[in-house]
Amino acid sequence: MIEFRIVKEFPPNLRERIWEIVKDVNSMPNYWKGIRELHVNKVADNMFEGEVRFAFPSTSRVRIEILDHSVILHFLSGILKGTNRIDVQDSAVTSTWRVEMPLYMKPFEGRNREHFSQGTEHALERIIETVRLTSMSS
Repeated sequence: MIEFRIVKEFPPNLRERIWEIVKDVNSMPNYWKGIRELHVNKVADNMFEGEVRFAFPSTSRVRIEILDHSVILHFLSGILKGTNRIDVQDSAVTSTWRVEMPLYMKPFEGRNREHFSQGTEHALERIIETVRLTSMSS
């Protein structure tokens, strides 16, 4: 099991603009570079289902739930099974991962955990930086 949590702080006045990016599921590949493609359809209010293609050559079925200032990616089948929950609090954005990979990937779990962790840090930093830059120009 790969489990970790990344927290990135931001000024409280940026919260709603950060939330606008986090909840826009179609913009995920712009910030989460581990996601090469995301093909989802809206299946209910605040619920999307489809397939995610990762930067490494593999895919997973995914269900994405949008809650009140939280987005949960449920990896249902494929190379990943489990969740990535992204929460936007008053002055921090948090990504909490709990995923499993197939048995044949177990020897690479430590390296993959580090890779996912760094990718998550960079994604959250890109989101915050995008909001900071657009705030400065307006």
